[in-house]
Amino acid sequence: MKTFSRYILSLAILIYIGGCAVGSDYVKPTPQQVNLPAEWHAKLPHNGSDLQLIDWWGQFKDPTLSYLIESALQTNPSIFQAIAKIKQAQANLQGSRSFLFPSVTGIGSAEVDKNTIVSTNTTGGTGDVFSNNGMTNGYSAGVNMSWEIDLFGANRRAIEASEARYAASQQNWNDAKVSLAAQVADVYVSIRQCQNLLLTYQEENKSRLATQNITELRVNAGFSPRTDGNQASGSLYQNSSTLAQQRGVCEKYANQLVALSGVSHTQLEAKLSESFGYIPLPKEVSINALPAEIINQRPDVAAAERNLAAANADLSVAIANRYPQVSLTGSISANGGSLYAGQPTSWSLGPSISLPFTDGGYLRAQESLSSAKYEEALATYRSKIINAVQEVEDSLVRINAANQRVVAAEKAEQNYAAYFEGYNQKYNTGWANLLDLETVRVTLIGSKEKLASAKLEQVEAWIALYKAVGGEWNKTISQ
Repeated sequence: MKTFSRYILSLAILIYIGGCAVGSDYVKPTPQQVNLPAEWHAKLPHNGSDLQLIDWWGQFKDPTLSYLIESALQTNPSIFQAIAKIKQAQANLQGSRSFLFPSVTGIGSAEVDKNTIVSTNTTGGTGDVFSNNGMTNGYSAGVNMSWEIDLFGANRRAIEASEARYAASQQNWNDAKVSLAAQVADVYVSIRQCQNLLLTYQEENKSRLATQNITELRVNAGFSPRTDGNQASGSLYQNSSTLAQQRGVCEKYANQLVALSGVSHTQLEAKLSESFGYIPLPKEVSINALPAEIINQRPDVAAAERNLAAANADLSVAIANRYPQVSLTGSISANGGSLYAGQPTSWSLGPSISLPFTDGGYLRAQESLSSAKYEEALATYRSKIINAVQEVEDSLVRINAANQRVVAAEKAEQNYAAYFEGYNQKYNTGWANLLDLETVRVTLIGSKEKLASAKLEQVEAWIALYKAVGGEWNKTISQ
């Protein structure tokens, strides 16, 4: 009984000592350590008014866009791949936690023996020879127990690493969602711009047709040469070719949306017929937050930070593996049957220790390897932050430039439209020639194309900013 008490006392001391873990506790690098700037260099949109990017896609006021993004998030394979990674990380975490608990294994066996005994007369005569066939049976059952005492915290550090990687997998899932939503939005606004150009070319087709009719009347009346008629007809056919080409571009965008969102072509055509040619733009959106608040919420940056924490924990595990390992082992067994008749129940309990004396430098090499991986993770984290800051800065510059471009393109289109309208009236009354009219028309069409391109660039710049900051954000982001 005294021996058993000493075991219990020794176990309690080991568990108490095991409360300490070797290695360094993880501390997240400060913004200064990763060279995070204190403020944006680029001008903030809308003069930095205090509005939040919350319910981001809802601010486009476009139900079709929201529908396609929601469908993509529910059906796209990239999302399921990210979810599978989360499940893997969760399973690894559960496996790491299991090492903190005792391992108990039940064992059992049963057997039956048949014995044949042959006897002869030992007096030298021809005595009887006889045999004795006997059946014996036996069974045994027991329990083996093993519990590694986490004396230097290797198991706890392994749990830290698994928890960090589990969190990183969740951030990778968020990153996949943000990237997918932005990709769907990019293709969607591209197809809306394509529709916008279709409307432009269709209107031009009507205008060219009217010009051709007037030109034919003049040719037939002898007021214009036949070459003017040929020019008007050629211009009409050229515009028809442009229309056909533009329809093909729109169909390619539609195919991309079907692949990304998982909706059928029939469903997509019905959705795209609504607000045909309208290029959506978020309403009253601005940004007024520090880079640290925004950058820290980017999923890829957050995942890199969690992977850095995991690498720090892995380094501590490698350090702990160079220290002694202590385990508590025990077993209980019970026997029965005729084969084990008289054998009592037995049990054992006691600690065991494993101390690496020499291994050819393997454990030190593993520690050096883990240290190098930590340095790599830190460099990756810093690189992610640098890239994120650049993308936000680029997006802000792009938005401001696109806003100015749209304003200028709108004014240019308005003036060229008025100029063409006036020149067209002159041609219809015979005060202008066809060549000059077509020159003015080409200029007007070019201005409309540039306006559509500028509007597309404007909305794509906002989508780029959404992706650059990692999705929706508000003022209460934790750092």
